[in-house]
Amino acid sequence: MPRSAALEKIGDMLPDATLLPEPDAALYRAAAKIPGVSVVTGAKDYTGRPGIGLSFKERDGRTAWVFDKKSLDFPGSVDESLLDVGVADKAGDISAT
Repeated sequence: MPRSAALEKIGDMLPDATLLPEPDAALYRAAAKIPGVSVVTGAKDYTGRPGIGLSFKERDGRTAWVFDKKSLDFPGSVDESLLDVGVADKAGDISAT
């Protein structure tokens, strides 16, 4: 699988994996092994939350996904942030969190 396709696939999965820490950590570790991806120790997501980033080149330049330094949870990227995540009983319901 080409590098860009692998990064696109991982990027598609990251927001959906936020409720389960193990998939976030696995996606971080997989992405970090892709050639051209570099680790950024002082990264911040769009809202300024600090973490460890994975930086890589996109069509428009470079971007970075940001992960919590200890848990490797994914709060967002330098371009966007996940502000609230919760669980609902069925599609369309609002989470109690």
